[in-house]
Amino acid sequence: MAAATGVLHRLVTTAATLVRNTAGVAQTLYMTLRPGRKDGERAQRNAEVLIAACRAFEAKHGTLPDSLEQLVPGFVPKLPPAKFSGPTFGFTYDVSGAKDAPHHVLGWTDRIPFGRPFYVFEEDRWGYLD
Repeated sequence: MAAATGVLHRLVTTAATLVRNTAGVAQTLYMTLRPGRKDGERAQRNAEVLIAACRAFEAKHGTLPDSLEQLVPGFVPKLPPAKFSGPTFGFTYDVSGAKDAPHHVLGWTDRIPFGRPFYVFEEDRWGYLD
């Protein structure tokens, strides 16, 4: 009886390990091959292009632009796409704060309906909202 219980215990333990490993492999594959990953990477690269263009604008004019449209065509030929397109999900560029201490933030939607990476120019840092 004890031998049968030991064999059964090892069988259950092995099955549980197999299930965990299978789930781990499935999760790894999904994270690697998930839909939209390439679009997200493209959005990150395009955000870096916009940040560099804003910094070039700042070097030339002494201030960051008031809108991304001011970068075209002198600093970028056209505004690059974010992960998703459209007025709600494309790149956003917000300028807020007092005139003598403005706050410039570039962002976009990475995951609908939440998940918004953003870059704060004055602090030279990335953040993630939601």
